[in-house]
Amino acid sequence: MLRSPVVSFPVSEPLALIDATLLFLIQVLLARHPELYEPLHSGTEPRPPPGTRAARHIIDAVREVHNAIELYTAALPDTISPGTTDDDFPF
Repeated sequence: MLRSPVVSFPVSEPLALIDATLLFLIQVLLARHPELYEPLHSGTEPRPPPGTRAARHIIDAVREVHNAIELYTAALPDTISPGTTDDDFPF
């Protein structure tokens, strides 16, 4: 497949696309590792398998990225924050 240097469709809000992709990733991880629904226990319980530990690390990283997106969006001026436009059309 040939790579095109041009985006074939316009992305109006890239942060919303990134956030939606990260949320989809969480859903995929939960589907593959249903044990992630259980709370973490500390103590004498055995360590979880490597796949579950890796999934927990990925979820922690997604949480950090999500928080960074929220901080970035909150720091934007109201005139250029995502979802605000000057025209009459909502898209």
